[in-house]
Amino acid sequence: MSLNSCGFQSLYLGSSKCSNLVFQDVRKLQQYQDALDKCSNFDHPFGESCADCTGAILSLRDSLYNQVTNNNNNHTEVAICAVAAIVAVAAGKPNDPAVDKVLRCLPPSASGSDKRSLWKSLLSVPVVILAILLVVIMVKRLSKKKLRRQANLKEIAAWSGLYWFCKREIENAMNYGGEKICLGRGSAGQVYRGILPSGQLVAIKHLTKSNTSESFTREVEGLSRLRHPNLVCLFGCCIEGDERYLVYEFCANGNLAQHLLRRDSHLTWETRVRILRDCSYALKYLHHHIEGCVVHRDIKLTNILLNEKYQAKLSDFGLAKVMGIKESKVFTDVRGTIGYMDPEYMSNAKLTCASDVYSFGIVALQILSGQKVIELDLDARDQLTRKARDVSMGKRPLSDFEDPRLNGKVDKTDFEAILQIAVLCVAKSSKGRPTIELVFEELDKVCRDTETRMKQKKDESLSTTSTPSSKSSKSAPL
Repeated sequence: MSLNSCGFQSLYLGSSKCSNLVFQDVRKLQQYQDALDKCSNFDHPFGESCADCTGAILSLRDSLYNQVTNNNNNHTEVAICAVAAIVAVAAGKPNDPAVDKVLRCLPPSASGSDKRSLWKSLLSVPVVILAILLVVIMVKRLSKKKLRRQANLKEIAAWSGLYWFCKREIENAMNYGGEKICLGRGSAGQVYRGILPSGQLVAIKHLTKSNTSESFTREVEGLSRLRHPNLVCLFGCCIEGDERYLVYEFCANGNLAQHLLRRDSHLTWETRVRILRDCSYALKYLHHHIEGCVVHRDIKLTNILLNEKYQAKLSDFGLAKVMGIKESKVFTDVRGTIGYMDPEYMSNAKLTCASDVYSFGIVALQILSGQKVIELDLDARDQLTRKARDVSMGKRPLSDFEDPRLNGKVDKTDFEAILQIAVLCVAKSSKGRPTIELVFEELDKVCRDTETRMKQKKDESLSTTSTPSSKSSKSAPL
């Protein structure tokens, strides 16, 4: 017996209207909920319970059929919608023993006295039931795989020191004092301020349900084994049902983009130099991790957080990949943020450690120039890099690239040195870009020079104010 002789070719995706249905669409219907309820209740006599169950499944079948077509005479489509209804009910209760009773309720249909049609009916029913059983087994295996993945995450949390929060703890932290404060939102989800019972402030990311569990798993697995003063610290996580939460350290001064968007930015030249140095230090650690080069893939202003001392911390490792230091990989999913993405990676999907260096170079140019992140698309990026090259080659004055909000309070030599580094980082070819070690060495030198000058100025200021004025005084006669 072939699959075609049983009509299985009509069950393939795209072969009919009902075969295109998605489980998420079916479960929204009221008839589906009714079928799920009636096919879960076998407390009554078996015949009566079966009648209720099959009646509810037929009602669901009719609802699906009416949803996909207006033709009342398409018997093949009706049969396919019936299979879809049965599979949906079975998938909705993958671990429920009532599923076996549902399958026993399905009667073999035979009409007339034609023996050939009777045999066809008798043979086709077991095949259809076998197909449904296969679907149920697949659903069960997928659910077990999901539970196994969750168990693996719990093991990671245990050995890495991460705390496994329950949903009630998360909600209590987010609603502490009866006030729920949203710190920001992105494509992955929303970030809220949280307060733990100890009084510690934390940031809680609530991932959207549309966001893949792969991103969540990568973030937990990645940050659980990464520890560095310039990487945001992951305290714990929570999985309950479809809800996923990540609990991070709280960075009081938000992200770098928020400061560059403000007209009255309080980021001094010294603070900007230190932020660039800290970010390059974090990338140096990532690119030379013991397990291989960890490519962040999404270096941008909004992913650089600032704590109360304006210390920079890289965040959001949902796109991170691990590879060899000199290795390159081709990915089918080119991911990142337009304006910061390596042109080579965008054109041929080849990812290397140099892809992060390019993104860092764009960040450095924005910090130097004050270019606002909201304006950064591909055209704005190209204008920014072209202007930077012209200034670095002496075609335009240095002041053309300087953020006017700095009011000229910069060290011209250091500004030019950082500009030269950033221009090399945004080279179109990865071969022309420096390694992150060289970038860090140069920025660390500039940072130390800046701190030395600041200390000298501070000492001079203190010595000036503390020296008493020496005026000759004449002694008055007694």
